[in-house]
Amino acid sequence: MSSVNAFETDMKKLRRKRRTKRYVKNIAFIAVILVISGLIYLSRDAWLSYFDGILERAQSNNSAVINNGELAGGNYPIDISKKTNTTIGRIQKNWTLFADTTFYVYTPSGDIVYSEQAPYTNPVVEESDKRTLIYDQGGYSFIVAGPKDKIYSKRLSDQILLGAVGSDGSVAIVTANEKYASYLTVFDKNGSEIYHWADGTMITAIAVNDSGSGCLISSSYARGGTYRTVVTQLSFNSTDVVMQTAPIETLGFAVDYCNDGIWLVGKDSLYRLSEDGQTSLSYKYSFDLMDFSLSGRLAALAFKSVGNSGSNIAIIRSDAEDIYETSEDMSVNDIYASDAAVYLCFDSRIDALDRTGSLLATAPLDTVYREFAVLDSDIYLLGYHSVDKTDFPF
Repeated sequence: MSSVNAFETDMKKLRRKRRTKRYVKNIAFIAVILVISGLIYLSRDAWLSYFDGILERAQSNNSAVINNGELAGGNYPIDISKKTNTTIGRIQKNWTLFADTTFYVYTPSGDIVYSEQAPYTNPVVEESDKRTLIYDQGGYSFIVAGPKDKIYSKRLSDQILLGAVGSDGSVAIVTANEKYASYLTVFDKNGSEIYHWADGTMITAIAVNDSGSGCLISSSYARGGTYRTVVTQLSFNSTDVVMQTAPIETLGFAVDYCNDGIWLVGKDSLYRLSEDGQTSLSYKYSFDLMDFSLSGRLAALAFKSVGNSGSNIAIIRSDAEDIYETSEDMSVNDIYASDAAVYLCFDSRIDALDRTGSLLATAPLDTVYREFAVLDSDIYLLGYHSVDKTDFPF
């Protein structure tokens, strides 16, 4: 209040000044302005180029990049109209396609590096930076593929429930047998068995760490009409449990490492756990979970909105308590979280959001795509009849 009173007092003093003095000062001020304007005009060649395009630069720094959505030519589009059961992924600097019973590795230009037959009844594809795991869920066989050729394949005596592959090439396979509900076998990058773990409950998710020295598993069971999940951290160099959480009231869908902690995606909630297994953040869903993607820094979840006409998106950081939520008027076909951005594919466009849910880039799509794979600044789009490629920098 004191600053307001002082301001009013100063204004009264100014009004009491004589009109003649104000007139003289105004004339002097105008003269100075004329002199400065003349100097600026005469020296315009030295500074005018600095302001060239300044408006465009300001707009670029404060709004999303709008791409034209133009698709690549050359080998694209790649026809898959006669193929079924397709899924797309990436491995090192190449992208991958599983179609029918064949696994393909393609270069960015669309040339086939190699292909491998995987005649499985219910194939599931899991990927890491350097290896791809293809296993027959409910069957007995799996293949480990690299960026240039197949590494090895195996046939087991027990039925495969699920599997995961680490960045170093280590593979974890969960099977079921007469003695145990879940039995974990870990293979090193050359296919040698290096670790075993028996679990009396059902292992529902698994993640191998980057060094290939251990893994996370989530084991779920039902009690009192509710599901409970226990997350266990294992070391392949020890028979002792590294860490185990208290039971968490959810059915575990996925578990993964995040920066300084662990992600657990459940049926009705997402949890961020500390390295010692304590819950540092929980997020209860308000809608039905459609899809999700996890990275070291981000967890991105897509939900069905009321009436199923649109979707709701939640972005959760590994190093913050804030949860960013946004809604869209279209359903999300596919979602992918990197450490820097969350990518969303809709029927008519593809978006990239930052960690706070703000739009980084968007591009229109003329065709509906079911899945996509991000490789540097390019996106490979899997449609019902073709695979396309588009440049998507931001």
